[in-house]
Amino acid sequence: MKKLLGIVVLGLFCCNFSSAETIEQKRNQYIYNNLSMDYNACQHYFLIMSEALKTNNPDPAKVKNFVDSSKLASQLAFSYGVKAGLTDDAMLARSKILIDQMFKSINNDFTNMSVLFLEYGELCKSLIDKPEIRSQYWINKAFEKYK
Repeated sequence: MKKLLGIVVLGLFCCNFSSAETIEQKRNQYIYNNLSMDYNACQHYFLIMSEALKTNNPDPAKVKNFVDSSKLASQLAFSYGVKAGLTDDAMLARSKILIDQMFKSINNDFTNMSVLFLEYGELCKSLIDKPEIRSQYWINKAFEKYK
């Protein structure tokens, strides 16, 4: 009986150990989740900026640039979200929260866009122009967090 109990305990330990996340998996999930969040925020920042431009400065080239950046950020947010293991519902909920926060910060008034520009402008431009910088930032953070 003791032998059987020992085998069961050892079997449970082995099963638990084999299903546990490795440090590398935790790092990757952390990196992808945060990159997804960054790109998701930028997706909505660019889209809101394009709408603000349409009402204040309808320069088609500038509007198109923001819309194109929003589409790219959306694709990357989704791709990284999938790699992080996020469900579609989780990504949609994240989007809703971000949109609500952004509109609240500008009091639902495009004349207050400078608030969003200060918070997201540099980050989002960098994410599109030099994505490796932000990727490296999250890689470094992941290695600090999961040693």
